[in-house]
Amino acid sequence: DPRDFNDRLLLGLKGTMSEWELGVMRQHSLEALRLEAARGELYTTVPIGFLRTRDNRLELDPDQRIQQAIHLVFERVTALGSLRQALLWFRSEHVELPAVEYGPFGRAVVWKLPVYNTLHKIVTNPIYAGAYVFGRTVTRTTVTGGRARKVAGVRRPEAEWPVFLRDHHAGYITWTAYETTQAQLRENAQMQGR
Repeated sequence: DPRDFNDRLLLGLKGTMSEWELGVMRQHSLEALRLEAARGELYTTVPIGFLRTRDNRLELDPDQRIQQAIHLVFERVTALGSLRQALLWFRSEHVELPAVEYGPFGRAVVWKLPVYNTLHKIVTNPIYAGAYVFGRTVTRTTVTGGRARKVAGVRRPEAEWPVFLRDHHAGYITWTAYETTQAQLRENAQMQGR
């Protein structure tokens, strides 16, 4: 009876216990995800050029056209020295790149002219260098004007990645080539290079 003091106390305790229980279940779920990521087995989506096997491993896409397109991206960025110049080359030569689209029938590969973001996602993703990384971005919360503001997708430096497994699977480039490309991109960023 909600009018009775003792019954209200019991209802309040039950509500508090159920909230605590939900918090514990959420904590267990997050810890399970962290453990799966630490083993290199947590995949939300798989980028173009890779396929997930039935035993949850990553393999290069068997489609040779897709493999050649991904190799061409890295070759052009290395040869031209910048993402923008590579993008201009792809668009002037009308070279289409594969992209993943998810529809009612699942994952499908479509070919289209690249935009800057397409090349950037390929070149800056360590998965193409054979590394498994989890936690490259983080959500930061700041208080501005007395209100909490969340900013998602803030990149962490490589040293702060919680999970980093090098040589996890076959890649399109070596880790040394990946680091060289990242250094080149940093040099090019906002005209900060020499």
